[in-house]
Amino acid sequence: MEQLYIHLAQPVQWLIWHPGQREVIASGELADAGALTQLQDQAQRCEITVFVPGQDVVLTEVRLPSGSQRLLPQLIPNALEDELASDIEALHFAWPANAKPAGIEQPIPVAVVNRESLQNWLTALEKAGLECDAVYPDYFMLPVMEQGCQLQLGHSTLVRESQWKAYSVDHPPVFTITAEDITDQFEIPLQVATLNHAATTINLRQGEFRVMRKRSKQNVQLPWRPAAIAAGIAVVALFAQQLVTYVQLGQENQALDQAINETYLTVFPNESRIVNVRSQLRQHLVEVGSDTSATSTDGGQGLTLLAQLDPAFRATPQLQVELLRYSNDALTLQVNADNFDSLQRFQEAAGQAGLTVKQGQVTNRDGVVTGNFEVRKES
Repeated sequence: MEQLYIHLAQPVQWLIWHPGQREVIASGELADAGALTQLQDQAQRCEITVFVPGQDVVLTEVRLPSGSQRLLPQLIPNALEDELASDIEALHFAWPANAKPAGIEQPIPVAVVNRESLQNWLTALEKAGLECDAVYPDYFMLPVMEQGCQLQLGHSTLVRESQWKAYSVDHPPVFTITAEDITDQFEIPLQVATLNHAATTINLRQGEFRVMRKRSKQNVQLPWRPAAIAAGIAVVALFAQQLVTYVQLGQENQALDQAINETYLTVFPNESRIVNVRSQLRQHLVEVGSDTSATSTDGGQGLTLLAQLDPAFRATPQLQVELLRYSNDALTLQVNADNFDSLQRFQEAAGQAGLTVKQGQVTNRDGVVTGNFEVRKES
């Protein structure tokens, strides 16, 4: 299952990771938590892990005499009351899942966060339709290194000096940090979260904020909508190839002419006047990057690939084709979509049609997802 990592700071950083292929599927940046709804579609197929600003989560420790683990919810707040400036009733306390009182020689690490802040983060996720089982302070995404490490993420610098000593500060920091800077080790700084170091730390979703039920993942089936421009191009190419053949054969009888004209106007509803069917069709083929000359084989192969993509375009009618080019036995497409799920369905449908589809760079800018595909016949 793909993993969606969200850094719930401002701006919001996000990244989708494929554990099996060990590669980034997509990443992006949102202005604030109010824009999280843009991730709703791709989140349907992902396990979600959320990181919140470490500046808002104090990491401390408490030493308790040996006793019952069930008493920790009462013992920990009382033990830390004198160390904290805020009223403990306004704070939420979290600790490792396996922690238990074991004497003063074995302190229990504790993460302390304002109860209202944590509730606001969870409310923002809920409004966006995003359900997550794990919320961690962002500094826990860093690895534990002998000399400590630091990483710049957005407008923050994350620092982890040891297993239970870590913090985050605004970037640039006002003091010198001697820990090793590992920012350049990652093409995308948030990619450090995919190392999964946080899983053995402190999940803030416990106590009254614990997950009450496991999320149920279902594939969302979008309602069928009228064919978009991309699907129309495939249909146009298929009809155009047949109509050009009819014209070249010299079948000039009135019934065929009428049928050709009617089909042409159906395929190109925005054109109201037919002067020369052959010339007009050739022009449309040139626009999709195909040579219509009888000596060219590339054009025919390109149209064949395009025709085979027809089921994929029909399965994703919301796709818009920005670039279409055929060369070196491959069809190159650049498409725009509303969400990443549409690109995934297009690739799966093309594969089912007997084509080899290689997905290139994917970007998300202002809610418009742009993807690149290279399509070939299966070898």
